[in-house]
Formats: sequence, structure tokens, C-alpha cells
Amino acid sequence: MRIGIDAIHISRNLKGVGRVERNIVHTLAEATQPHEFVVFLDRDSSELGLPQCDSVLYSVNKTKSLIEWEQVRLNRAARKHQIDCLLTLSDRIPLMFSGPIVMYLFEIPDRRRELSLDSKGTGFYQRTSDNLTRLVFPTSIERARLIAVPSKFTANELQAKYGVLDRKIMVVPAAVSSKFCPQPNPEHRQQVQKHYGAAEGYILHFSSGDPRENTEVALRAFSLAQIPDKIKMILVGDGHTDNKSLQRKIDNMGLNDRVISVGYVSDRDLVDLYQTADIYIDPSLYEGFGLQVLEAMSCGVPVLCSNTTSLAEIVGDAAITCKPTDAEAFADGIEYLVSNPMQANLMIDAGIRHASDYSWSKTVAQLIDLCEHAID
Repeated sequence: MRIGIDAIHISRNLKGVGRVERNIVHTLAEATQPHEFVVFLDRDSSELGLPQCDSVLYSVNKTKSLIEWEQVRLNRAARKHQIDCLLTLSDRIPLMFSGPIVMYLFEIPDRRRELSLDSKGTGFYQRTSDNLTRLVFPTSIERARLIAVPSKFTANELQAKYGVLDRKIMVVPAAVSSKFCPQPNPEHRQQVQKHYGAAEGYILHFSSGDPRENTEVALRAFSLAQIPDKIKMILVGDGHTDNKSLQRKIDNMGLNDRVISVGYVSDRDLVDLYQTADIYIDPSLYEGFGLQVLEAMSCGVPVLCSNTTSLAEIVGDAAITCKPTDAEAFADGIEYLVSNPMQANLMIDAGIRHASDYSWSKTVAQLIDLCEHAID
């Protein structure tokens, strides 16, 4: 059997779905596979740092437009390579492809619009893309032979909003790369903290500019927490860059000297930031899975996160969860972890154990099984 994998996001989305696609490809290359796999890309595999092996063939079809990719180039490439089943992580399938399709759906696109979570603004391309998704998504989930989702929360949303039958949906949790692991070397920890100007410790938060990240609540919780001023907050992502509104909020909270924005970082630097953080805070308003909380736990960081959408399901009892709008509750969680290092260490151990239950080998095996069933 020849399985096609739509991996367009590897070159376009360095976090989230792009990271999931990259991990799927790497996992396929690590072991002997019973099938052939054709990975569809818009850039050369060597340029993207993808592994080379006998069971994985790369098909490069360059394009500047995701819409053109999904509805024209991907369809042509899948036909050219005689794909028996296509696996896609997009919320829009190639409508002209006549073979069976398995969707691995991380979020319900309607929810992003309802909560005003699209982070790219209202430019012409974004509006066009949103309008196309509004039209194509219902047809996509109807046409897909099977749908994988990373959490029970997303499965329930899909059933409630679109009436998708239970037998068509399978919960297939994602995982994290093995490079996200604890750092036992205290000297390395000190070097990283000093490098980022947080020698006395820091709280880590992602701020890419997406409103779902709820950065204002994270900042307010940090400002309310009764902890030493020498403890910093580090913002990862480009959401702080040129964001005058966010900077004004930081200034108004009196946090200008305590908040450090490092912008976009490589995966290698991200691992360092996780490993040497004292707390990871994620008051997200909406997550279909919550990859970052798993990454943080895998690196041995105590996690404070929202108790809604998929996050409570993903972290289980291994994190402190709060209502995403309750800055005071998050502040209490910060104070508790800073003032109770023994409890923080217990949470670290629980998080590492919990995160180890998630495995890319399990995830990929389940996705292959779905593709096999889609052909039957």
C-alpha cells in the first residue's frame, strides 16, 4: 500500500501542525515500515532537515499559495504517485482527489473564528482562506473516510457541531520529540538563565500574537504574584515584537524590567528555555490538544494551565489548572510553586511520568492503522 502524507506545514508552520508533521515523518524513518510513504512538500527535504530512508519518498511541488497547494498541486501529485490513501493535517481536503482520505484534525476551524483567534489579522489572503475554509470544511469532514483527532474534547466538538458519527472518529493523541527531556546539569541551567538575563529564575510563556494564548492573563498573574522581583517572565514567540498594545500593558503593570521577550527561537533554544524554566504558564482560551504543555512537562517544568478545552484532559493530575480568565488563581499557583520547592519537584516528577505515556511511535502506528482501514 502507498500512503501519501500532506506535509506542507513543515515549511510554513514551525510550531503546532508543522511540528506534528515533522515528527510523523521522522518516526516513519526510524523503523522498518510495512508500506510505502510519499511525503508531499513544497521545499526540498534536505533543506527542511528531513531524514532519508528507503520507505519514505519525498515529492516536492513548489507553490506560494496554500489554496493552490490543497486544491491543485496536492491532487495532481497524489494521482501521479498513485496514492492508495492520503493523510492530511489540513482542515481542507483536496476535493478533486477521488481516493480515501484520513484527516488528522487538531482544531475545529469554526471555533477559531467564533473566538476571534485567527492571528494573521484581516488581510485579503486571510479573509479568502477563512471564507474557503467555511465553505470547504463541512464537505471535507463528510468526504473524509476517517477522522483522527488528538483529544476527546475535539472529538466531542466535532460530533456536537457537525454530527460526525462516532465510528468515523478515532482519538489519536500527539506526542513530543525525544529531544524534549529534562536537563540534569545545573551548570547548563545557570548558563542558559544567565544568557537570557534571568539568572535568578524565570516563568516561561508563549506569546506568538494569537489571542488564544491569553498573554494578558499570564502577565497579570505574574504581576499579582507575591514572589521576588528577581524572578523574570520570558515571552517566547514574535507576538511581543512591534505589539504596542501589549507593551503598554507591560508598562502599566510595572513589569518593564521583569519581562524579557526573546522572539522566535529555534527548537534547540526552545528546549533550553523549557529545561531551565521554573514554571510554564499557559492560560490558553482554546486548544485542540496542547502540545506545549506536554513539551514543558517532558522537560521537567511544573505546569500551570487552563482547566478548559483539551488542556485539563491532556495534563491529567500532573499540573495545576485554573479558569483561563482567572489571573488571581494563576497568581496563587505561581506563589505556591515558588514558595514550595518540594511540591514543585513532586509535580515535575509527575509531569515527566505523565508525558512519557505519549509516544510518537504509538501515534504513527494508529494513523497507519486508520489508513489501512480507510482502504478496506
